[in-house]
Amino acid sequence: MAALIAIAVLTFGTPDLDRDLLANYYAPKPSKFLSLPSGTSLHYRDQGPSLAPALLLLHGTGSSLHTWEPWVEALSHSYRVISMDLPAHGLTGKTAENDYSTEGMVRAVHSLISQLGIERLVIGGNSMGGKISMAYALAHPQKIAGLVLVDSAGFVPENSPEPTLPLGFKLARLPGISWIMETITPRSIIKQGLETAMANDDLVTNAMVDRSWHLLLMDGSRKALLDYFSHINERVDPSRITAPTLIQWGREDRMIPLSVGRALERAMPNATLVVYDHLGHIPMEEDPQRTVLDVRMFLASLQPEDAWKSAPPRNAAKNSITPAANF
Repeated sequence: MAALIAIAVLTFGTPDLDRDLLANYYAPKPSKFLSLPSGTSLHYRDQGPSLAPALLLLHGTGSSLHTWEPWVEALSHSYRVISMDLPAHGLTGKTAENDYSTEGMVRAVHSLISQLGIERLVIGGNSMGGKISMAYALAHPQKIAGLVLVDSAGFVPENSPEPTLPLGFKLARLPGISWIMETITPRSIIKQGLETAMANDDLVTNAMVDRSWHLLLMDGSRKALLDYFSHINERVDPSRITAPTLIQWGREDRMIPLSVGRALERAMPNATLVVYDHLGHIPMEEDPQRTVLDVRMFLASLQPEDAWKSAPPRNAAKNSITPAANF
C-alpha cells in the first residue's frame, strides 16, 4: 500500500507554489502585508476614505479576500473597507504561530485592527468568516458597532439537517487520508467545491477556480488548511451578542441550510434576517448588487450613538506594513 501511495504522489502530486510569485499576480495595489512580531505576514487591503466609518470583511473556508471585491467596489466610496486573508488562507497562508483555531483567528484579526488604529467598526463575514466575526464580537464587544453575517458558520441549532459538503471538505476530515491532500490537490476538487457553494454552476468561472487553486498550493498552505480543519467544529454563542446584526442567507444554500439562518436570527437579540431566492452559500459573489443594497441600508440605519468612531489616517499604523509591490 505504501508503494502505491508513493507512486500516486509521484504521478498526480501537485507541487507547492512560491509565495512571492503568487503575490505578484494576486496582490496588486492596494494589497499590503502586515508583519507581526511573530513573523507572520497578513495579507490585507484597506480601501476607501481613511476617516470614514470602517467595515472589515472576513472570507470563508478555502477562500480569500478576493471574494469581497464586488462589495468593496460598491462600498468603498462611502466607507473605509478592509478585507484580509485569514490564517491558513489566501496569501497569508501558514503562520508562525501555527494556530488555526477560532481564538487564533480572532487574535490575527485583532492584530490587524490594532495596527490600523481602528477604535470601532462593523465586521462582516461569510461562512467561517461569520463565525470569526461573532467570536471577535464576544471577545471585544467594545470594538463592535455592528455585524453582517453571510451564511455564517459557528452556530448549529438542534435537529439541523445534514449539510452537503464539497468533496475536499470531506477528505480533509478523514483520518489517515487527509495528509495525502498536502501533496495531491487536483484543480477539479476546487471546481467541485465552488459548484457546491453556488446555486448556479454557471457562475463558477475558470479565473475563480484558478485563483482558489493557486492560493491553496502556496508553500505551507495545504498543511495549514488541514490543521484548520481540526478546529472547524468549534462553536460560538450568538445569544450573548447584542450589537445590531444583519444576517444574509441564500435560500439555496446546501452547505449551511437556511434553517440555521432562521435559528441564528432567533438566537440573537438584535438581528434581522434577509433571505435571497436563487442564491447559495456565497451570495455576495453570486449576486453582489442585490446583496450589497441591504448592507448599505443596514450601515445607514446605525444610529449616531452606535456609529463608528473616526479612524486615524492609514499612515498612523506601525512601520511593519509592506506594500504588495515591494513584497
